[in-house]
Amino acid sequence: MIQVSSRHSIGSIKSCRLHDLLRDLAMHHAEKENFVTVFPKPQGVNHPHRVIRRASLQSVDYAEFINYVVDKNTRSLLCLGRRRFPVTDFSSEIVKFRLLRVVEIENARIKIAGIDGLIHMKYLGLRGCYILEWPSKFLWFRLKNLETLDFRDVQCSDFRGIRLTDLWKIGTLRHVLFSFTDTNPWKGLPSNADLTNLQNLGWVTGEHAWRNQLPCLKNLRKLKFNNGALREPRIVWDVVGHLLETLPYLQTLEIAAGYDNDIPKEIVYPRGLPNYQNLQILYLKGALGVNKVEASLFPEYLVKLTLIHSKLKEDPMPELGRLKTLQKLQIGGYVYSFYVHKFVMICPVGFPVLQTLWLDIRGVLSLTIMEGVMPKLKHLTKKDEKMTINLPRELSQFSP
Repeated sequence: MIQVSSRHSIGSIKSCRLHDLLRDLAMHHAEKENFVTVFPKPQGVNHPHRVIRRASLQSVDYAEFINYVVDKNTRSLLCLGRRRFPVTDFSSEIVKFRLLRVVEIENARIKIAGIDGLIHMKYLGLRGCYILEWPSKFLWFRLKNLETLDFRDVQCSDFRGIRLTDLWKIGTLRHVLFSFTDTNPWKGLPSNADLTNLQNLGWVTGEHAWRNQLPCLKNLRKLKFNNGALREPRIVWDVVGHLLETLPYLQTLEIAAGYDNDIPKEIVYPRGLPNYQNLQILYLKGALGVNKVEASLFPEYLVKLTLIHSKLKEDPMPELGRLKTLQKLQIGGYVYSFYVHKFVMICPVGFPVLQTLWLDIRGVLSLTIMEGVMPKLKHLTKKDEKMTINLPRELSQFSP
């Protein structure tokens, strides 16, 4: 009745699917036990409780929920939906829900004054929201129990008014998620930042201020760097190099270089650094400072590799095929340099455990996969219709 729908490249469960009958049964018992209440309900069905501990608002106005709830002891508030909600002012009412621990709002036009008064909150998600007005005196340090902050795809009328200096003083922070933007407003760290428990951080720019806090990031597992907006791109490479020396548990590293900036060879292949071999997921967007890739210089246990706009001089597929643990490979943008007139790619050997191959390549007309290559392949995605893929007989099920 409950099945795994997809997995991460490292094997952990990413999503599940639920049978509709089991879903209806679960929702029935959840509302009967007052575990969660979903808005809106089907026509003619009343809510059995007016004291709501967890509320899920799916394409319903926030004001309707406020008028319905009598007791203000709600613990979780989820505002979800595929369409944008109308303008909602949370500042006047949400402060009454003093015991809120989880606030998840998606695709809403909101005002959020007063959220910093929810001192018990552990999760704040504003993904895809447009913030009409950011409070001039937003006190991050009052959210002393905050563990996760999701600001992905957030838009604001004035990003310069958002100050995150106090955010980095919250010692309980574990996951801080931003979107990849060249105008990233999350710059710099205060000298008294407390990042001991931080595990997931991205996207951030590499500045000198981060170097001073690197020894405190011992528990960091996932890091995303963006140096596209820096005038001195060398700064970010120094920071990344130092990170790989000091972070023993780092498993995921994503680096995005500017359009005219190359990723230095010592960052692509920091073979001598002690913690580099612990990396399992590597994302490199930007021209690599090498003529060709070398499999022996990549992390030994790499399971997912993404290369975007690598601009190489040699076909990367023969070397990438030698990565014995690689399960997911994504290649996009310009594989070859503009000065190299090559239009084909060939996979002669290797890829023993590769399960997913994703291609969105520009300037390449054909890819040829030889017999015996990619025996475990389950998913093949090709974005460019002009590109042809020549497949062996055992992979004929992926033919268009």
